[in-house]
Amino acid sequence: MGRPDDDSFLAALRDAVRLRDCLALALVPAIAVAAFTLPVARRESLAFAYRDPSLLTAYTAQFVHFDAAHLAANALGYVLVAGLGYVLAALSGYRRLFGVAASTYLLAFPPALSWLNLALPRNAVGYGLSGLNMAFVGLLALVLVAYGGRLDDRISVRYAPGLFFAVVALIALIVPRAGTVTGIGAASVFVAAGYVVSARRSWPERPGTGRRRLDRAGWLDAGILGTVTLFGYQFVGFGSLATGSGIVNVYVHLLGFCLGFIVPYIALVLGVLGADRGFLSD
Repeated sequence: MGRPDDDSFLAALRDAVRLRDCLALALVPAIAVAAFTLPVARRESLAFAYRDPSLLTAYTAQFVHFDAAHLAANALGYVLVAGLGYVLAALSGYRRLFGVAASTYLLAFPPALSWLNLALPRNAVGYGLSGLNMAFVGLLALVLVAYGGRLDDRISVRYAPGLFFAVVALIALIVPRAGTVTGIGAASVFVAAGYVVSARRSWPERPGTGRRRLDRAGWLDAGILGTVTLFGYQFVGFGSLATGSGIVNVYVHLLGFCLGFIVPYIALVLGVLGADRGFLSD
């Protein structure tokens, strides 16, 4: 591993990223592509029918697609959010957190998201990677704050909920459905602002503290890319509100994002997981 104070972005990137981790993450789009090669009838049997749910289809539905454009959008979205989240986590020293969270998403979230769909009774079929993608977007919000601590040591992951609520406020703006949504958005803005004020007041003013890598090539660029991806991807996940299945998609996307942030954040708060350079193994 590179030294924590190594200011060379490319050197730190080479030391932090592991080929075996990338191959493990690549299994998800590979499975989705493989599933797409199956006959249509077989894919239909693997989708999650709300009127005839099963534990098997609750899991397999996440990897089923019926349209090449849908598959490409979800696969590319996964590569972007999961890949960028992994890089930022690795550079921040949170590879183990990312690995455990990603494993939880891939093993437990598919059936959980599918069965939570049943909270909105309807005669429909669920399928696609988008719910899992949004879970990785939630994780991206957490590791982005951790990465911010690598750029400026006054930033702590305990302030990550501020970024989470800022994203929820944006989602409420993108999905203006009812007064309840507007209220959630307004409350989220208030909570996010509270975290910003709290963080700013706790920052030390002593010379020599704070910024460490903001003027180093690559470090700030990666943080900006992560921020743009975090907020920009919400327009992908919530910007298209087709009638019919659109409501359920928004519901599942929001569930995926919230659970994707809350689960690893609670693990950090409880001390179950913390800064650790390991991922699968070292």
